[in-house]
Amino acid sequence: MSLSKLVVLLVGALALAGCALPSAGPTKSQVERSSDPTLDVYLVKVTPAVVRALAQYKTDGFPGSFRLQNHRPTVALQPGDVVGVSIYEAGGSPLFGNSTGGAATQLPSTGAQGTNLPGQLIEPDGQILIPFVGRVRVAGRTPTQAADEIARLLAPETVKPQVLVTVLNNNSNTVSVGGEVNKAGLVPLTLRGERLLDVIAQAGGPRYPAFETDVRVMRGGTVASIPLQQVLVSPPDNIVARPNDTVVLTRNPKTFVVLGAVTKVAQYGMEAERVTLAEGIARAGGTMDAYGDLSGIYLLRNEPSALARSVIASDTAAVDTAYVQTSETRNLSGPQTRVIYRIDLTQTNGYFFAQNMELRDKDIVLVANAETAQIQKALTLLRGFTGAYFDVSRGATYYAPQ
Repeated sequence: MSLSKLVVLLVGALALAGCALPSAGPTKSQVERSSDPTLDVYLVKVTPAVVRALAQYKTDGFPGSFRLQNHRPTVALQPGDVVGVSIYEAGGSPLFGNSTGGAATQLPSTGAQGTNLPGQLIEPDGQILIPFVGRVRVAGRTPTQAADEIARLLAPETVKPQVLVTVLNNNSNTVSVGGEVNKAGLVPLTLRGERLLDVIAQAGGPRYPAFETDVRVMRGGTVASIPLQQVLVSPPDNIVARPNDTVVLTRNPKTFVVLGAVTKVAQYGMEAERVTLAEGIARAGGTMDAYGDLSGIYLLRNEPSALARSVIASDTAAVDTAYVQTSETRNLSGPQTRVIYRIDLTQTNGYFFAQNMELRDKDIVLVANAETAQIQKALTLLRGFTGAYFDVSRGATYYAPQ
């Protein structure tokens, strides 16, 4: 090789060495040996004990104050309800007749007179107006109790009055259901004691699958929201509905991101109730043969600190102590702890671990670059550079004057 060619090759190699070659993601050593001394994260190698600890994870449910086990449903009348009153007089001169404007009915077999009073709204003070008696308090009483009270007050005025009180419009003993349901509105409650799923069903059910829907309950000054899927699998979270509750369904599609040396880097939706780490990698087309490092599959997430403590305690040998810069419990005192899980898919058990680890909303899956990936890229570029040089050299020799 001539001196001029050698000089050109050296210049090309030095130029490549000084360039930052593009990379699909960090290598395993770059991920696991961060230079930031304040990095507040735990690096955990996935083992059978870690998988078992993660399997215990459960989404937080409704607060204890919402689980009213001693709550007893009632049909007691309240202000805002509309009631109808039917009065039957056993005999003699009828007290009401048609003077009330209601519909009078003659019962020929007994000679009794029946009158249906127009529907009345129970006023804020809890009372309604009954002719010849005046204002009668019915709020706090059941329809039967209210009928007995009206009959008692009418007894001095007519012969053996019989009274029926019916609820024409139940406005107080209801739950408001809205949001992503098929028929939003007020759902009346009965003595059955409707639960959360009952009132959602009466509102036409959710518009979207349960795994991408959240249910928010507003009760008094407290608001709590959990995934609808959690209500379906956890009976204690199927709480008893109470009057004046507000239930709102919101669409909240769960997603995860796959980054690094995979065929298709993208954000993916949870299109099923359960998506495992293995399925998530498969959706991204798997690792790239030339650059992916199967021994460096990482799952990054913010774990509830209680779960993080359980995972770390399950297998302390699986925790990389190089990441614990100060006190081992420093980053376990808050509500959440950042954890990086590493799975080695060059080992057979790694595939079983990946199939048993469920992805959660906003998880990040990272496939590390192989340590030799940058060298391969540099050699490819250098080979292209030298090939071009020799092509030019041959062309120059070919066209040289004789």
